[in-house]
Amino acid sequence: MRSRKKLNDGCLKIFHFLKLLYEDRAFYSDVIEIFKDEINEQSSNNIQVTLNKYINTLKVFGIKIKKEKNKYKLESSLYSVNLALEDLKALNVISSSAKNLPDEDLMGTIESFLKAVELRMNSEDKTTMSMISTNSYDFSFYYADIKKQIENCENLCEEHRVLDITYTKDGEEISCKCVAKEVVYDHKNVYLKVHDNVKHQALDIPINNILSISLSPNRINTPDPIDTTVVYRLKGALAKRYKLKENEYSKGLDNSGYLVVVNRNEPFDKLLSRLMRYSNSCEIVSPKYLREEMIKRISDAISNYED
Repeated sequence: MRSRKKLNDGCLKIFHFLKLLYEDRAFYSDVIEIFKDEINEQSSNNIQVTLNKYINTLKVFGIKIKKEKNKYKLESSLYSVNLALEDLKALNVISSSAKNLPDEDLMGTIESFLKAVELRMNSEDKTTMSMISTNSYDFSFYYADIKKQIENCENLCEEHRVLDITYTKDGEEISCKCVAKEVVYDHKNVYLKVHDNVKHQALDIPINNILSISLSPNRINTPDPIDTTVVYRLKGALAKRYKLKENEYSKGLDNSGYLVVVNRNEPFDKLLSRLMRYSNSCEIVSPKYLREEMIKRISDAISNYED
């Protein structure tokens, strides 16, 4: 009878613990309060032993818990919700859009909702969610204030005319002779995707940064396709844990332990910014001009810290 009562008490404690976890209120002091009767029977050095016993019990049921500073947090739920690909895409759009909301309270509410949903996602859906790209979504509703500029750029893409474009980048004016390909959106910018006829490379120029566009009388009947394939390789721990993006593929680790990644159609500025975060664990293999651009950016960044 006594053992049954003890078992019931243990179950109630787990339920109280779960309640705090699901409410994101599992502060260390409150968790200790739940198990204080057992802890009082032991020395203070064994407090963590008692907590680990219950945490390991929850792990048996697939519930993962981590401790951040003075608080326990759920990493997985007691149950999961199977989501369709369209559901994951919709959540991805909500997540991307929420970052630009001017109302911080609303943005916080949406982020809390997304965390609650992610908590109940299975591992397969989480992986799929991380690979979904927002580059193909139409975020044009953000840009009503430059609607005329966007329409003008869209018309230029249809005409296949050679253009002389002047735009700003990092505070400098840049000119290029190019052919307009398409207008693309993300949740932060709208770009005119062009092919630079001199450097033979693809460029994504923020329409907001375009200062002038001059038309050439020449037309291109069969415009050259934009080759936006970038090959880079990763090494070390990053190579083992790296998750391929939606527009990437790889054959896995090679004999030297490198992960060779082939990336297509990711805007170069975004790709370079992302790859630079990988520091010396990443090396661009091709194309050569992009490799040189990354070296230049790294050199510029280092020079900022020199006397």
